[in-house]
Amino acid sequence: MGEFVGMQSLPKVELHRHLEGAIRPATILDLFRKNRREYLDTPLREILPCIQITGSERSLADFLAKFEFFMPCIQTASDISRITAEAVEDCAADGIVYAELRFSPAFIRRLTGLSYSAAVEAVIRGARGARGIDVSFILIVPQPEGERVAWDTVRLAADYMSDGVSGVDVADDTRVLGLEEYVRPMAWARANGLGVTVHAGEAEGPLSVRTAVEQLGATRIGHGVRSIESDAAIDMLIDRGVLLEVCPTSNVHTQATSSIRDHPLPALIERGAAVCINTDDPGISNITLTGEYELVCEAFGLTRADLALMNMRAAECAFASRERRAALLSRLEESRG
Repeated sequence: MGEFVGMQSLPKVELHRHLEGAIRPATILDLFRKNRREYLDTPLREILPCIQITGSERSLADFLAKFEFFMPCIQTASDISRITAEAVEDCAADGIVYAELRFSPAFIRRLTGLSYSAAVEAVIRGARGARGIDVSFILIVPQPEGERVAWDTVRLAADYMSDGVSGVDVADDTRVLGLEEYVRPMAWARANGLGVTVHAGEAEGPLSVRTAVEQLGATRIGHGVRSIESDAAIDMLIDRGVLLEVCPTSNVHTQATSSIRDHPLPALIERGAAVCINTDDPGISNITLTGEYELVCEAFGLTRADLALMNMRAAECAFASRERRAALLSRLEESRG
């Protein structure tokens, strides 16, 4: 119990958390009942296998199917604001002092009918009033939407920079359409002050990581664990100071690695790659960031001090203004005594 309390109280930075994957299961059931008049007499435990990992999943596609099941329960802007407010509350309760929540306006529009701008503004409203936590937003280009939707997304992100949108991402199954498709819009995003992170080295191998960094200009990589398969990819990440947003439990759930014991995190650390620990989709994986910290400490012998240093590195790589990063780093330093 003492170790748990210690990890709970450690100020944390979360750079890779999908808003759509952080919805409380009880909220999903409530929204199904309110918006669709479905599952009115169904207890939550009966739909949990459709929402959360059961252990029978065998691929990233199985993981992404969870989203397809529950996203139709969300139909209004107020629903989006609600799930955002709850996600921020959950982050704060877990000792997270800075969070970047990422979401896809295109995905939300496809499944709910809300416009791009309505989705973004609903998220921003939901995060207002957050206490004890600083929040930024990353807009996702979902595969395999392609360059047209990428342009829509990066321009939308730029329009809302003053409201807390700080970066863009390419996500979902990146094997469907090559990352090369997104070179031009990501260059525009960087030129207009947006941070760029890209899902790579998860379903695909280390070549996808090199493409994300060398062609799309990503300064952070979502997952990136398969970089360990290539010395050249690791050297490139180190030379360019790219941070890997590692999500240990999620990597097992999506079959990017076969088990926690086989996870390449310790090898990445030994090789000198910069990493930080994240949840990815805590609602689907039924995890917390505190739990992930405990997991990597137990599995790999990492210490509270190791995790505190990872948080410092994550703060340095956050998609936030220089002033906000400085304030965050100061807060983290104070907690280290």
